[in-house]
Amino acid sequence: MDQPPPHDEPSGSTGSQGMNQGLQVLSYLIAGIGIYGLLGWLGDRLLGTGFLLPLGIVVGAALGIYVVIKRFTAEPVTGAGAEPDGTTTTTRGRA
Repeated sequence: MDQPPPHDEPSGSTGSQGMNQGLQVLSYLIAGIGIYGLLGWLGDRLLGTGFLLPLGIVVGAALGIYVVIKRFTAEPVTGAGAEPDGTTTTTRGRA
């Protein structure tokens, strides 16, 4: 009737949150390179050039890094639109 000792960290703790953020960063970078690389390859095929694929890869990497920086350094919204629990209310779509 020996049971294993309880874990020090409950599930959903900061350890798994850090892993999730790391995987999000990696996926943004891979997606940017893949999508813009594909667009560059298609442009090269259609236009008969040879520079759009490398350009697309570089632009995709730069945009991926930009998205990561914007996503993970965003400050919480405070002010008139902020609720006490940190969520925001929007009036998008309303006149």
